[in-house]
Amino acid sequence: MKVWDSVMRWLGMNFLTPPNLFLLWENWDGVSVNKKIRSGFRLVWHAVVWSIWRAKNDKIFNNNTGEVDDLVEAVKVLSWRWWLSRLNSPTCLFYEWHWNPKECLSR
Repeated sequence: MKVWDSVMRWLGMNFLTPPNLFLLWENWDGVSVNKKIRSGFRLVWHAVVWSIWRAKNDKIFNNNTGEVDDLVEAVKVLSWRWWLSRLNSPTCLFYEWHWNPKECLSR
């Protein structure tokens, strides 16, 4: 929950985290009417799920415990890399992505 809350704050989303992922997806997907931003938010959603999955496996198989801030930073880096790989818009540097992802997504 802390990871989701931090990522939502980073993206400027203001809603309570629902009790399950299906409701969270519905809320998440309906946040923006702008198609580019909505598509980017979907990309970030997948980066969060993937990062949590990897952190869970790392804990189970390698007995590593990660911090929430480290996981959120991993989400930011991964989502930026994914976004760059399917780039249909001007380049956005990581510091821009880190501080204002909506601006990068709306280009």
